[in-house]
Amino acid sequence: MADQSEKNSVNLYDYLYVDLEKVISLYSQLTGGVVELKERQFEKGFTSEHKKSLDFKVFNYETGGLKQEKEQDKTTVKPHHALLQELERELSSSGCLLDLDELEDEKTLKSQEVRISIKKALCVKCTGRIVIEDYERMKNIGQAFPEIVKLISMSNIEAIKGTPEYQKFEAKMKELENVEGNKNQRSAGRQKAKRLQKELDEMLATFSGLDNVPQWILDGLVTWIDTFLPNITNIRVYPFPDQHDEHLFGHLDALNFTISDSTAFHFTYGSFPTEEFTMLGITTSVPLNEEESFNPLQEFDKEKLDDDESIESAFRGMFKGFEGFEALIRTCRYPRVLVHPILVYRETSGYKA
Repeated sequence: MADQSEKNSVNLYDYLYVDLEKVISLYSQLTGGVVELKERQFEKGFTSEHKKSLDFKVFNYETGGLKQEKEQDKTTVKPHHALLQELERELSSSGCLLDLDELEDEKTLKSQEVRISIKKALCVKCTGRIVIEDYERMKNIGQAFPEIVKLISMSNIEAIKGTPEYQKFEAKMKELENVEGNKNQRSAGRQKAKRLQKELDEMLATFSGLDNVPQWILDGLVTWIDTFLPNITNIRVYPFPDQHDEHLFGHLDALNFTISDSTAFHFTYGSFPTEEFTMLGITTSVPLNEEESFNPLQEFDKEKLDDDESIESAFRGMFKGFEGFEALIRTCRYPRVLVHPILVYRETSGYKA
């Protein structure tokens, strides 16, 4: 029997996200080959007469018989996962991929040398803990939040009402409400029962669970997401455990998830998975640690403008005025790096004899 140490190491990949169009485009450019989706189709027919079928490598030819019914089945064959791994090798060997896992220990995203390398390389790869921010899911939770709080509160209250202590308290109040005696004694008993009921209600309120969020905040959240973040799901990858302000992030298209149902995805992996994942993406923005010098409106910085120039300057200035909002949404500031994610996966090692 082979010793455990003699077994061969095997890498397995759990792909969470694959932008297949980008994969095929990059692979085709790197290799000069063409990768396309193959379609296989066959037809099934029923004939009322004898039929002879001739099968050739290039085409199928049928003779004889009359078709009464026809049934067609079409199968699309996508490229194998080996293509995804081969793309990484091609990107790396061509110098178009910077793997942050291969940096020297003291190098991080704050290193000027690293940022220059990221700018020069088309793609960047990193591994670390990830955060998934699904804003549509957040919006749905915000809309349902009041009812969720109400449900939790009622559940907590009903649980308290089932305790022996509460039932004794309730029995005491009933006793005071039904106290016997003259009019003054009965009135005093009812007043005491009301005070106890008020104290009990205040006590239940403290155990109701969550504090409700003002409705204007929840409505504002929905408006904000619908305006600036519709259908946006962000991923943030933290490649350096001791540098929490350094991460790579980007938008994940819902169509490219291997688990298409977002609820099933969050139930399976969560918004903050416990395991590390790898992201490979095209670099789109590497902010500098200094004020931006590029000013596209500088052409209008002159004493006199023509009428056409004045109108153009006003309209383009409106977009400039919204930059503050855009900065709040994209949050792409130093030392973060923004990418267009192509692959997100978890790589694990196993053994086989």
